[in-house]
Amino acid sequence: STNAQIVYTDVTPDQVISATTIPSMEDYNIDLNNDGISDYKISCSRSGGICPLDPSSRLYINFISDSALNSNAVVAATSTLASAMNFNDSIYSGLSFSPSGYLRRNSAGGPCTGTSGVWPNSIDCYLGLKLIVGSNTYYGWARMQVSVGSGIPSCTIKDYAYNSIPNQPILTGQTLTTRVIENSIASSINLFPNPADNHLTIDFGSYNEEVKVTIADITGKVVYTTVATDTRSVEVNT
Repeated sequence: STNAQIVYTDVTPDQVISATTIPSMEDYNIDLNNDGISDYKISCSRSGGICPLDPSSRLYINFISDSALNSNAVVAATSTLASAMNFNDSIYSGLSFSPSGYLRRNSAGGPCTGTSGVWPNSIDCYLGLKLIVGSNTYYGWARMQVSVGSGIPSCTIKDYAYNSIPNQPILTGQTLTTRVIENSIASSINLFPNPADNHLTIDFGSYNEEVKVTIADITGKVVYTTVATDTRSVEVNT
């Protein structure tokens, strides 16, 4: 049996941060569990300087980064880069986490020109989150879109959520509470003959509501499926 209690926050309207001048920085704080304490900071920044590889070249850097506050963390691709997670990825304790990281960074200036970070440009991705509250650990996500190139960098924060049950995973993009419980009729199901060759009877006992029957082989390939309605048994012939 597994349970999930998802607390979802829709950022309405979507929050856009940008850095329009050099130098400049704009931040957005995420309060994942809505307790009035900021848990993560998303930063959009522009800066200028001299390219160390060619002192005659000006260096301009545009970037989006994150900082986890109060001992929290984000899912990391490396020690300095935040992972760009896809829809329905699982966020759990077995992933790598970091207190901060770049989402996307663009440098322009002679031999220093280049792009780093695993976040794609102008595509929705998910930032995996680990939230520490007292002695409890919670997992969540934030959906964002970054735009970082030679122009004005920006980041759009769209929504976020977390699983309010400590130490339980969450899927990126998951917004609804789900509950999976053990099948209450499992103990009354009877299969015969056992072992079976090409014929099998599945007896549901006293349960006579709609039942979907799916049989898979050892590799997980579905070899038979049917829906039984208002019947207490199903005959399977293969």
